[in-house]
Amino acid sequence: MTEQLIEQQGDMPHYVPPGHEGTVNVRLVDRGFNGAFELVHGTVQPGGEALTHHHETEHQVIYVVAGAAEVTLGADAPVGCGPGCVIRIPPKLDHRVVSVGQEPLRVLIVYSPPLPDRDDRPVTT
Repeated sequence: MTEQLIEQQGDMPHYVPPGHEGTVNVRLVDRGFNGAFELVHGTVQPGGEALTHHHETEHQVIYVVAGAAEVTLGADAPVGCGPGCVIRIPPKLDHRVVSVGQEPLRVLIVYSPPLPDRDDRPVTT
C-alpha cells in the first residue's frame, strides 16, 4: 500500500491536454488522493501554448518553475512570467499561456476541485 505513495515522475503517465499545443503534462496527484485538488507538472516547448479557454468550476494556480511565458487573463494585455511567478486563475476567467524564449516552460499546476474527465491524449515516453 505505502509503495503507491511514493513514485517517480518519469514512471507516471504523460498526456497532452485538449486545446494545448507543444505541451506534455504529468498528473502528479489525481482526484483519487483526496478529491479536493489535483497537481500537474507541465512542460510546454518554446512556441507551444494553451489556447484561450476557461474552467467552469475549477480554480487554477500555475507556478512557473523554469522558462518564460506570456500569460493573458481575460481582456488584459499579456504579462511576462518567469521562474517564481504565481498565476491565480478563478473559475470562468478566460486565459491563455504561451511559452516564449529558448527553453521549455516548466510549470506546476493545482486545480481545485480536480478537473472533470476530458479527452487527454496519452503520450508514451
